[in-house]
Amino acid sequence: MGLILSKKIYDIKEIPKKTGIYLFLDSNGIPIYIGKSLNLYKRINQHLNSKSNKSFKLKSRFDHIRYLETKSELIALLIESQEIKRNNPVLNRKLRKKRENININIIEDDNGYYGLKISKIKENVLTSFQSTRKARSFINYISEKYNLCKKLNSTHTENHCCHAISLSQNTKRCYCEESMKSYNGKFQKMKESLILPNKKILMVDKNHKKPYPFVSVDSGTIEGFGYTNNPESNYRTNLKRLDYNTKDEVIIVKNYYKKNNDSLKLIYL
Repeated sequence: MGLILSKKIYDIKEIPKKTGIYLFLDSNGIPIYIGKSLNLYKRINQHLNSKSNKSFKLKSRFDHIRYLETKSELIALLIESQEIKRNNPVLNRKLRKKRENININIIEDDNGYYGLKISKIKENVLTSFQSTRKARSFINYISEKYNLCKKLNSTHTENHCCHAISLSQNTKRCYCEESMKSYNGKFQKMKESLILPNKKILMVDKNHKKPYPFVSVDSGTIEGFGYTNNPESNYRTNLKRLDYNTKDEVIIVKNYYKKNNDSLKLIYL
């Protein structure tokens, strides 16, 4: 999978405020750091203006920058992972060592209401993350998105777990005061939204104009990505297959799908 990158960039004012990947290269053209961003110009500026030890190493070793606009954050994430594996930049974390070791488990309280709990238990797992912080952030996100009780979901300890949300409705009524059938119905809807179909599908970003960015998934394996004007008929001619199909790529697509499924159109093939 060859990349058509920009020319050598020495003046960061030439970097666009677009979504894509970027490479810091040394004088021999060898990548020393690869990243992705929704705003290439802003992210590269952050690297160069930071006072961190990593930034100091980066500034002292790079010669020029190159970038690639991707339009799609998901495609940028996949290309970033592929290029890190291909080039093994000295200042990158090794994506191949990612592990899913913090689980979000489905639980049921004494009254029959479903909830979530963060643990390392491998039974009744809804999804997994690399850290407790990321797991807790995700629970808060889906609790607000689907109007679920944060007390049942183990991220709130007050008597009225939904008080912060209910203030805008001028009520202290908690979401878990709904009937068990109604509440568990919302929980089930949330659960179904996180499951990546175990079929051959195209994930097409609905928020972009033609050519549409897409990712091809075949029974849980990431086949590749591309751009096409008509994804339902001729996607194969525009498909760029992955050179490295590892657990990292599966995790990237699953996690993106969890948080962005409303903006994705799934085409079953």
